[in-house]
Amino acid sequence: MVGKIILWVLLGLLALLAAALLIPVKIRGSYEDGAPFLYIRYGPVKLQLFPPKKKAEDEKEKPPKKKKPKAEKPPKPKKPKAKINMDQILYALEKLPPILGRALKRTGRCIHIRPLKLYVLVAGSDPAATAILYGKMEAALSAGFPILEEALRLKDADVRLYVDFTQRRMDFIADVGVSLRPWSLVWMALRAGGSLLKWYLGFRKLASPPPEGPSKDGPDRTDLNNETERAA
Repeated sequence: MVGKIILWVLLGLLALLAAALLIPVKIRGSYEDGAPFLYIRYGPVKLQLFPPKKKAEDEKEKPPKKKKPKAEKPPKPKKPKAKINMDQILYALEKLPPILGRALKRTGRCIHIRPLKLYVLVAGSDPAATAILYGKMEAALSAGFPILEEALRLKDADVRLYVDFTQRRMDFIADVGVSLRPWSLVWMALRAGGSLLKWYLGFRKLASPPPEGPSKDGPDRTDLNNETERAA
């Protein structure tokens, strides 16, 4: 009797797990003018991940509380972070496409992407390195986008690259919506999880060392143009 109960409980748990893996997940994210937005919908549940919705509402509704004056403490210096450089971008353009191709094989048609709007401004302090990066990105887009159209279900796709030799930093505008079932992610992880981990470790090794301290003008945005001489 106890054995049958345990068996039915296990079967029920397996059924719930199978149902959870088959419920579609919808993710929508956008970025423009330094303002990212991201939310996720799982079945009837919708959750705004960024910016945090509750904090924003609480700040509007509740008046600021008066705090007792405390002895001022010197601000703690922020730990500098490693920045993305051109070597990392070129490494990603070279290594990621075949890995993603393996990951999307047989499961890509289960992934719906709508919309896919991405406008990238390619810029840098070195015009020669900027031109090289723009050429490589244009070549990767021309070769990889038709493959994505075959592997995925794309609608409202608009991807464009721009180059500006008068700007010093790269920028982009994005609006992407993805709909898939969790089972597709599990299958993709089984097919290409090891390769993606290996790529990520190599990507981190190429990161620029963090600066010794903040500049006089204050911290800058992520500089995508460090170590451009090696790329040129």
